[in-house]
Amino acid sequence: MDIKLLVIGNLDKPFLQTGCQLYLERIKMYSKIDVIEIKELVNQPVNVLKQNQTKLMIEKLAKSYPDYYKVLLDINGQQIASEQLSAMISEIQTYRQGKLVFIIGPSHGFTDEIHSKVHKIISFGAITLPHQLCRLILLEQVYRAFTIINNEKYHK
Repeated sequence: MDIKLLVIGNLDKPFLQTGCQLYLERIKMYSKIDVIEIKELVNQPVNVLKQNQTKLMIEKLAKSYPDYYKVLLDINGQQIASEQLSAMISEIQTYRQGKLVFIIGPSHGFTDEIHSKVHKIISFGAITLPHQLCRLILLEQVYRAFTIINNEKYHK
């Protein structure tokens, strides 16, 4: 399987860097995984930031990942449980050439224009998460999904 995390911004807190690195190493036992950081735009009005960041992400998806199954993390997405994420990853692994890209937006989010460019929009709940913390949670959940797929003890 080939998993990409397209994220806006970088990790600036050591505890997040350590946690993300831990789960990236664990996931590599099951799948190829890469994190692609896209620079977060700044010093523009929020509506302009959202439009410009959305445009850049749509261009990146079209150019670099046209044949990947695209999953956007968004607070308004479908709330999914770990077992559902595991089933989704297993299905993509089996029926969609194993190419999966997760998208985590910037702190102000994307415009709705991006919704038509992805296959699925998911959420880890109704709470608002900082996008850097969301990256760590996503990596843990991807690792958990692989342990579920492989009937390993990590998931209880």
